[in-house]
Amino acid sequence: MKKLGTLQSIFRHPVKAMQGEQLTTSEVDAFGLYGDRAYYFLDDSRGGKYLSADVVPALLGYHASMGEKTGEEAYPDVQVEARDGSVHTWGESLFAHVAETAKRAVTPMRSLPTEGGKNWEDHILLVTDASLRELARVIGSDWIDPRRFRGNLIVELEDDEPFAEDKWLGKKLQINDVTLQVTKHCERCMYVNIDPDTLQKNPAVLKACVKRHENHFGVYASVVTTGTVSQGDEVFILE
Repeated sequence: MKKLGTLQSIFRHPVKAMQGEQLTTSEVDAFGLYGDRAYYFLDDSRGGKYLSADVVPALLGYHASMGEKTGEEAYPDVQVEARDGSVHTWGESLFAHVAETAKRAVTPMRSLPTEGGKNWEDHILLVTDASLRELARVIGSDWIDPRRFRGNLIVELEDDEPFAEDKWLGKKLQINDVTLQVTKHCERCMYVNIDPDTLQKNPAVLKACVKRHENHFGVYASVVTTGTVSQGDEVFILE
């Protein structure tokens, strides 16, 4: 077992395609971070596909947070703050607001804890601080917002090697009592171009992903052993 670094940040996105929340600790269940992407909308104009920010970038102007876990039967309620400052719970006012923003009919959906959230690929997305710095360098910036990449776990590496996560593919990671199996690269789309605060687009970000790392940024992992992870936990690779 070799130490890779420490867990720098934890991000959960309770509503798919909206901004999420930064946590200091999180339960990891069989589906990933507890409550991650537990709520979502279907796009009625596109045959019931997920309503996503590549089609409606303004979705990233909503910020969602989830309440404390109170039982096993249902996920806690969420609170969503819209870009206009209005605050909504999961109900008709939010549904109408999202439909108006998206300029289309939508169907709100809520997963059960027994089925997990609606991730595009695997359970958890990992990103490293070294790779973030390298991508910032490529686009000529001192810093790039990690929220652009919608990772769940940001790992601060000991060796500071950009894209060291490539070496994790096919291997297991240990974070506290949680074991993860790293499965694949994350192939990027125009999501990364959208500034999470201003919603302005910068095509240089996706171009940098393509130029520097074949349009890959971050790696997906599935959950092998459930448990709890916290900011500052040591991250190990099982060799």
